Amino acid sequence: MGVELFEPQRRFTQTLSAILCVALAWTPFGVSWADAIQAAGRDGQQLGQQVLGGFAFPLDTDNGMLTLNPGTAQESAISIGTLFPDTNSATTTAQDFADLYGNNPGTLAAGLNAQTALNGETSFTGEAYRTLIDNAHQSHPDLHNDAVWTAGDQVFANFTPWSQSFSDCTTVTTQTETSHSVQVPDYQLCLRQPTVPQSCTATHQVNVETLLSFVSGNGGMSSCGSGCMDLYVGRVGDNYWSAGCGIFNWEVTYNVLHPEAIISATLEDVEFDDHARVYYGGNLIYTGSTGWGGSCELSNSWVDHPNRDVTYAFNSIGHKVFKQETMVGGNGEGYSRIRLRYDLSKLITQDEWSWSGPNCQNLANAITDGICQAGSQLSCTNDPANASGCYVDQTSQVMVCGTDLAQAPVASSTGIRNSCINIQASGHCDLNQYGQCWTDTAGTHCLEPPANGIPNKTCASLETQGCSFIKSQCTSVLASGTCWDSVDTYDCGQTVGIPGIQSNTQQQCAGPIRCMGEDCISVNRTQSQDFSKAVALLNSAQQMAMDLHCDYANAALQQKDPTTCQVFQGKPASCKMVGGALSLVDCCETPSGAMGLGRYIDLLIATSQMDSAVMAMDSTSAIRGAWETMRTPFTLAGDAWNSFQADFASTVNDLVGTDMLSTSDIASQGLLDSLKGELMKSVAEWIGQTFGEAAGNALFSAGGQAAFDSAGNLTPAAESGGVELGGGAAVAGELLSTLMTAYTVVMIIIMIIQIVYSCEEPEYELAAKKQLKVCTDLGTYCESKVAGACWVRKESYCCYNSPLARILNEQIKPQLGMDFGTPESPSCTGIKVADLDRVDWTQVNLDEWLAILAQTGHLPTAANAASMLNLDQLTGTGSRLNPQKYGAASSGRQDTLIRTQGRMTDLDVPTVKRQSELEGWGMGPQ
Repeated sequence: MGVELFEPQRRFTQTLSAILCVALAWTPFGVSWADAIQAAGRDGQQLGQQVLGGFAFPLDTDNGMLTLNPGTAQESAISIGTLFPDTNSATTTAQDFADLYGNNPGTLAAGLNAQTALNGETSFTGEAYRTLIDNAHQSHPDLHNDAVWTAGDQVFANFTPWSQSFSDCTTVTTQTETSHSVQVPDYQLCLRQPTVPQSCTATHQVNVETLLSFVSGNGGMSSCGSGCMDLYVGRVGDNYWSAGCGIFNWEVTYNVLHPEAIISATLEDVEFDDHARVYYGGNLIYTGSTGWGGSCELSNSWVDHPNRDVTYAFNSIGHKVFKQETMVGGNGEGYSRIRLRYDLSKLITQDEWSWSGPNCQNLANAITDGICQAGSQLSCTNDPANASGCYVDQTSQVMVCGTDLAQAPVASSTGIRNSCINIQASGHCDLNQYGQCWTDTAGTHCLEPPANGIPNKTCASLETQGCSFIKSQCTSVLASGTCWDSVDTYDCGQTVGIPGIQSNTQQQCAGPIRCMGEDCISVNRTQSQDFSKAVALLNSAQQMAMDLHCDYANAALQQKDPTTCQVFQGKPASCKMVGGALSLVDCCETPSGAMGLGRYIDLLIATSQMDSAVMAMDSTSAIRGAWETMRTPFTLAGDAWNSFQADFASTVNDLVGTDMLSTSDIASQGLLDSLKGELMKSVAEWIGQTFGEAAGNALFSAGGQAAFDSAGNLTPAAESGGVELGGGAAVAGELLSTLMTAYTVVMIIIMIIQIVYSCEEPEYELAAKKQLKVCTDLGTYCESKVAGACWVRKESYCCYNSPLARILNEQIKPQLGMDFGTPESPSCTGIKVADLDRVDWTQVNLDEWLAILAQTGHLPTAANAASMLNLDQLTGTGSRLNPQKYGAASSGRQDTLIRTQGRMTDLDVPTVKRQSELEGWGMGPQ
């Protein structure tokens, strides 16, 4: 009855549901919701960026409190004991917890101690901990037949209908070619010397303006010393008037031309017999001590010293009229004297020395510095001054002294005064030190002028090539202050474009369900997609492992001291330049035709690949042991190399590049040693053919004998008995140091016939290393002088084992407060391993290394990336580790993908995953 009652309602509900399902399928709600999701996602990203930008780390105030959001409006304090209850203990501090950072054993021990305490302590924390532990040990239901899990299993069993709604997603990765330019420097040095003529003259031009001039009347002018002039009113004399009682007048006019030069004017003397009055411009300025009037004859001559200031009369341009009245009884005279003080510097409008040629000053300085031949001299041919060094200028009637004039362009020791008008200089000055001899390990050598008088390399020639001036360093300065020798540095390098490949990955989902993946929201990834930077950092890590130096803690036990370990250690080196610009013996020059940088980069990269392969051998291998001795001789007594070998990575299969050999095959056929020997022989043969006999024999030997002949081919002993690292005459030491030694030997052989005979072997080595761009220039200093002038100069360098090692030292040392020392005392230490964690690698610029790789063709570009970076080229038949590449009879090398797929052929991943799930669901107390 009840069922029938609700039957119409049930039918209506089913019909309505069907209509709604169809309608919803055609309703664009999904698009609207997707837009809302997109907007919400963008808002969330913006909020996250704001929160991240305003975040401030909490501060420990060292008083048991922690400041949250320091420096913001939300700043607050919280007790550290609230966050870490154990810090309330009298024996536990916040520092104890801070010390656990990065300390895994300490963290585990602290956790176990906390669990032990929580098991028994009476606290809310203890109760909560014990509740969790007790719940973990209770019985759990078997969920295999649970309705929820059963429904989930049904969905996974037939997931196709569901996956159709999500599967329309594609991941698109685009590769964009990028490039930026970097200057790869090529520093060239040249000697710059001043030109010294044999004969010159110097002329002193002095012009003094007239202070004032005599116009008319009775008077006169006379010099009273430097900056001093006397003016007279009347005629100087005695009893040149005669009268019973008469009045006589003297009047004089002076024209002031430069009042700005006058410092003071004083009426110093008035002489008369018997009465006198002095006027300026018609105004009385002084009456004699006898007054005016009364008896005319006083039977005496009077000399007054009024010292009356009359400067105001001379403070403007124009005529100045002075008059003196004298009352005479019998015989008498009358006159006055005005003393002017003036600034001579305001009257001198020209005071210049000029030489007859552009380089004449060098001749005068060379003579006074004593670097000219006997008979050279400097002399004054015209000096108008008296013994005191002063003279009266004929035009202005002003006294001029040597102290008022410009310094003569010669040293005071020559005795030529500043008042001199003409100087004659003559002499022969040899800056090139012809005839000088020296002795070194290469023998005794003497400097001779070049046949054509032109040096091989000049600063002008570098400028003509377009080289950029970098710096100039003076090596010889004498008493005159002239730099007789300066070493100029130019950069003759090239601008290299560094190719890059920028990777950008996006996920696009066009299925019915919107906003999957990155369909609606763009994700900003923080990791760098710059392939070039990844290459540079990877090279740094590889060479760091091969360029490690440690001092012995116990030489007898061959123990190394870990605290002394350095990476990228260098060695000091220097070369000499002898003589002047025209007779320069340049042992610092790198000749053309020597082996290039590209070949050395080839060797570095090939050795890195060989290093990785040899280090994959088992730890008991004699070959690996010999290689380790060169690679990084850091071992402790009783501590062998702790390497492990998993079934996933078979040593033999990795070396040969195949998964066709089983462990039993290796054991039965004795392939391991033969394969290792074949690899070593192949790599050695490649080095010998590429770099020649010297390089090959520097690294390898054959039973203690040479492994290569003069043509760079393996000797019969090497072909029959195999090759080994070291032994015989082969060098030993750290790996990159060994490579550098081997390579420079080859370069020296080429250069020794191209550089002058007077250079020594260490200088050849430096020239080779400079061409490889492994040396840092520390500057130039003077090692030996002749007659005060430098004639043996030394360039000083710190040289490393690779360009990258040099670049890293230049980039890292300033961060650590280190330097390279001075040219005289270089400091070529490396970077201590303990200091590497102090380096801010974001501030290390490796663009020059990338440019070198690009310049030498070792950096992939968008055009050749496919051929250079494919798996077969890198890890398969194209690898240098493929023995078949060198004519070996073994099968071709498989790439890593094929080998990995072969290893995983029998692995059923879904079954293993499902079994793990079943075990988890059925887990319960045992």
